[in-house]
Amino acid sequence: MAGKIIRKIICWELKIEALHIYLASTKRGALRIGLTVHRKLDCVDFFRGIFPEASFSKAQRPNRFLIRAVKASVLQKRPPTSPDLDISCTLFQRRVLEAIRGIPFGETRTYGEVARMIGKPKAPRAVGQALGRNPLPLIFP
Repeated sequence: MAGKIIRKIICWELKIEALHIYLASTKRGALRIGLTVHRKLDCVDFFRGIFPEASFSKAQRPNRFLIRAVKASVLQKRPPTSPDLDISCTLFQRRVLEAIRGIPFGETRTYGEVARMIGKPKAPRAVGQALGRNPLPLIFP
């Protein structure tokens, strides 16, 4: 595997009532949040299924932003300022995520409204698909 870059992922997990929350970061920033209900997995096992080529370690500190953001979300408070991100997405997906980041805390928008916000009024389904692939659902709700 000469020349192949192995991504190093640092993961952590939280449990809030029946919800298991899996957090993953790299040295570049927040990578992924995963959620399960009633089914607990080890965070390494959870993310190994998504990133089979990665190497993993468990550590709370590199995931501290995600931990604070998740706790704020559960308490229905505005998450802390935006983290550094290490996510892969299309330009369209990034525009959708940036648009929903600008929605005032506690308010909602339809997919059609978000489509208009990004200048694509005929793309509400595409907005829904982009949000369905959202790698950080509690950061970009």
